[in-house]
Amino acid sequence: MLPEPLNTIKKYPMRSLYGAGVLLLIIGGWLWWAKVSTNPERIFWDTVSQSLSTSAVTIQAQQSNNGASLNQTVQYSLGASNLSHSLTTLNQNGTTIVDELVGTPKADYTRYLSIHTNQKNKHGTALNFASIIGVWAKTDARTQPQLFGQAVLGTGLPIGGVALPVANLESTQRTKLIQEIKADSVYQTDYKAVKKQHVNGRLQYVYAVSVQPVAYAALMQRFAQLMGIHSLDQLDPTSFKGQQASHLQLTIDVRSQQVVTAAVPAAGATQTYTAYDVPVSIAVPTHPITVQALQQRLTRLQQ
Repeated sequence: MLPEPLNTIKKYPMRSLYGAGVLLLIIGGWLWWAKVSTNPERIFWDTVSQSLSTSAVTIQAQQSNNGASLNQTVQYSLGASNLSHSLTTLNQNGTTIVDELVGTPKADYTRYLSIHTNQKNKHGTALNFASIIGVWAKTDARTQPQLFGQAVLGTGLPIGGVALPVANLESTQRTKLIQEIKADSVYQTDYKAVKKQHVNGRLQYVYAVSVQPVAYAALMQRFAQLMGIHSLDQLDPTSFKGQQASHLQLTIDVRSQQVVTAAVPAAGATQTYTAYDVPVSIAVPTHPITVQALQQRLTRLQQ
């Protein structure tokens, strides 16, 4: 007598073959899905789409050049609360300055958290910054706020822009903008040359991307208009004609389809992207002085 498993197959050969066929289809389908879902080109454009479906982000930027260094953390939220917050540490020529900025669509706020310098006033006395440290200053009501727009567009970052525009656009706006990005060849890369790496058990792709200046300027101008930001209204993208493309190393987390880092080796600058969709929690400063009053205090202590 045949062993029970073989006996079962002999009794129900068609059922067994059918089961094996289904299993092969499942395995084949899974392998096909795994290959297609991790295709470098698909991951890149899914990341662009994901970036345009994001309500908040934190960008950490570092740059070191000619003995000077800058460390900057910029956060911004979009939607119910349009708010930006940044901390910047600048080291240059024996001076270290740490400042904090808060931006809304209606106002800019700034303060110095610490200043350390070997500079002295005209009498040779060490500068005393006690009158300005920790004091919030607000831009004049007649002045167009800049900080929130700078955070969203990345114009205040060392490389002068964000790797990919980050915002929570409506579906039709997002689709149209992606079509424009593709049509204008803003980002050019060789998908076959993408490097793969694993960090903390997560698969990442590293793209060598050439960013075209004219096309990128036109993209960010259009993006700013969609966001209701008018600082680029007068920008002429064609003024960048003749400039060489910027070379960017873009690292993307394959599973989340989010940018991890954007590096510009030629500028010694790196931007790290974290805390996607985590809103800015800082409160808008109360009882600030004017920026002019803060500047007057700074001028007086240097005399």
